[in-house]
Amino acid sequence: MSDSNGIETADADQRSAAGRENPMKGDIADEGYELFQDSTPEVSQEASEAVRRKIDLHLLPLMCALYGLNYVDKVANGWAVLFDLRADLGLVGTEYAWASSMFYFGYLVAQYPANYILQRYQTARVLSISVITWGILMLGHLGLKNFAGFMVIRFLLGVAESVVTPGFVLYTSMFYTRKEQVMRTMLWAAMQGAFSIVTALMSYGLGHITNTALRPWMYIFLVLGLLSLLVGFGWLFLMPQTPNKARFLSPEERVIAVQRVAGNMMGIKGYQWKNYQMWHALIDPKVWLILAFVLFTQLPNGGLTSFGSLVISGFGFDSFKTLLIGLPSSVVSAGSMIVWGTFSIKYGNLRTWGMILPLLPAIAGIAAVYGTMDTGSNKYGRVVAYWLINSYAVTWPFVLTIIGQDIAGHTKRAFTNTLMLILFATGNIAGPFFFRNQDAPKYVLAIASILVFFCVSLLCAVILRFYMIWENRRRDRVYGAVNTTEAKVDGMRTGMHDKTDQENTDFRYVL
Repeated sequence: MSDSNGIETADADQRSAAGRENPMKGDIADEGYELFQDSTPEVSQEASEAVRRKIDLHLLPLMCALYGLNYVDKVANGWAVLFDLRADLGLVGTEYAWASSMFYFGYLVAQYPANYILQRYQTARVLSISVITWGILMLGHLGLKNFAGFMVIRFLLGVAESVVTPGFVLYTSMFYTRKEQVMRTMLWAAMQGAFSIVTALMSYGLGHITNTALRPWMYIFLVLGLLSLLVGFGWLFLMPQTPNKARFLSPEERVIAVQRVAGNMMGIKGYQWKNYQMWHALIDPKVWLILAFVLFTQLPNGGLTSFGSLVISGFGFDSFKTLLIGLPSSVVSAGSMIVWGTFSIKYGNLRTWGMILPLLPAIAGIAAVYGTMDTGSNKYGRVVAYWLINSYAVTWPFVLTIIGQDIAGHTKRAFTNTLMLILFATGNIAGPFFFRNQDAPKYVLAIASILVFFCVSLLCAVILRFYMIWENRRRDRVYGAVNTTEAKVDGMRTGMHDKTDQENTDFRYVL
């Protein structure tokens, strides 16, 4: 017997000795399971690439448009405030900070029902209804007269947008392999920066409209609301629910699309809510490290999103120059995402590195801004340092890929998204209050706090990487390496029955 056969036999014995039980007994199979069962486990690279190109062509344009609008609709306040939004609504003291945070109160309250709905119903349909609803709410900004109305509409906007990020994680994992998901996530996440550039320039132009029935800031919400409605109806009529129901694929291509995703060992789409999987999330160290990372990156995000333009204006620029000078921050975030996505395709295994390395220029940038206060430093040099801070935005899509690729079990992933986005909302709620009125325009407390938060985030990401390396090695030692076709098919079949990564002993974490 050859050495390779000997190794294979030893692994099989080891896996049997580990006491593997049938994990599928009594379970309802996943969406697309019949296509998976009736197909060959081997799909040629050429056929897989052909189907992937078709999926890209039909899905990515509307995915990018929706996620880009989702971001700029949230930060539109940061541009509107430069054109007398506060004065027109009579906002005083901390009322603008409260209104900025109120979006995330709605976001936080809606997280559990949002993820439950995404689990139980068709993802594309839920996302389309969401974007149509928030488009209507954006138009509702035109009727605002006071602080109370502003608070209500921002809360409802947070509720409407609560499904977007978890929905995108789920939707991307339904159509793409683990290797492909990183670049696709980077692409739609990069639209935050790309759309920020375009809409900031748009806001610059709209801000010059005077002597009309609408105030300049109202035009920003008018245009964004109409664009959101257009994209929402596009999702409603054009986006497929699952790969096995994609009308743009032939019957043979649908089989390949299902087989490709089955290789993730996470299934495609299940409609059951399994309470025990919530416990699996709560006892998973990965989940808690992700939660800590998200909280300590979103505390800075909440403040910088709402007060970033005011920080730049505090360097000594007027409203229009502030808007234009802030654009390279978006270039840094969008460009960095594309660069990191490209690296991940070429080198692989960059998911945790994508949470670690982009924080280094962000830490350097915020440290430079803090260290040059009251030193008479050139304001343009401080602006360049401020631009570097936005490299932290690259970490967000990498966090989403970790959840989408390393948290198996539909309910476990949905519950992890719920916890993660609750802390996301909490960080964004609390963040603006570090920017105290008495600290304007330098905001010393906020800048120092952001520096500390970034350093803690960096530590969490490093620990997460080493934990997953250790767990993969432990699984190989206990259950045997997953290096045979039989083992891979077993893992795929287990994943198609909606099992968590704790239950699926063939599952290995990607780093």
